[in-house]
Amino acid sequence: MEFRDVTQNLKKDLVKVEKAINENYKSDVPLIPGISAYLMSCGGKRIRPILTLLGAKLCGRETDNTVVQHACVVEYLHAATLLHDDVVDETTVRRGKETVNAKWGSDASILVGDFLISRAILILADDCERKIIQAVTEATKILVEGGIHEYAEARNINVNEEYILDVIHRKTSSLISVSVRLGGLLANATEQQETAIVSFGDDFGMAFQLMDDALDYDSDESVLGKPVGTDFKEGHVTLPLHHLYSNANRSLRKEIEGFIKNENITEKDLQYIIGKMHEHKSIDYTVHLARFYIDRAKSHLKKTDFPAPQYIEYFNSVADYIHSRHTATVTS
Repeated sequence: MEFRDVTQNLKKDLVKVEKAINENYKSDVPLIPGISAYLMSCGGKRIRPILTLLGAKLCGRETDNTVVQHACVVEYLHAATLLHDDVVDETTVRRGKETVNAKWGSDASILVGDFLISRAILILADDCERKIIQAVTEATKILVEGGIHEYAEARNINVNEEYILDVIHRKTSSLISVSVRLGGLLANATEQQETAIVSFGDDFGMAFQLMDDALDYDSDESVLGKPVGTDFKEGHVTLPLHHLYSNANRSLRKEIEGFIKNENITEKDLQYIIGKMHEHKSIDYTVHLARFYIDRAKSHLKKTDFPAPQYIEYFNSVADYIHSRHTATVTS
């Protein structure tokens, strides 16, 4: 089974989710639905809602309105973090289109992000399951802490790999993990089942971000949806750059230190660094680590019994799809 088979088999459910996403951002303040509609139409695979749907199905609950609404919640929270991150990073292109802050300004981007968070909270309040609310708010807290942690170490080339992986766990894994956990909680998963799907989400989230970090240096804009080297130009020390720096000689280290402090990186600078990354196999190192997390994520689901184990194959396909994006880029 491939990822397109997953989305095809979930097509009816995803249509319901898309409808909920479009209905829940309605407001009598015209700018809100206008910006929200633009943001939600910019693409994206809806990975987090898919995980919520699959978490519920695996644990024995088919997609009903409550599951759909919770899938909407995780997509709103994800969208809000993108809006806020793009302001912090001054990002102008995402998924091949102008970011909201580039098109409407930073103030509008922040405020609409706040609106989406408030709508997510209201949707949760309609259901008002304490364990679900606690899970979402804890994940959101961890996510925000990750963003602040990253901000505090901006343009610091001397961070270690443990720090980089911790930021990934906080900023990316936290929301991905709670996405699948929500599905399980809605299906009244046992403690063992919940542990397994949360562990899947944690490791899948790590792989997801590591692949994004690799693709930022080893892809093209049509695949990435934004200019290649965005992380490098914004001074983010992700794993490929950290690996290169850790394995570089003194001269190259000095060059990298200069690039990190420079806010006006040229295309020539970027291509030079990408060339060095290939020499030192820094991108390969990142992709291989992502593969490790993918394989471990898949292994968690084999360790317990589920009411609908046929959906494990769906989880495996989603996980493998993340890794295949790099393979497709390399061979194309």
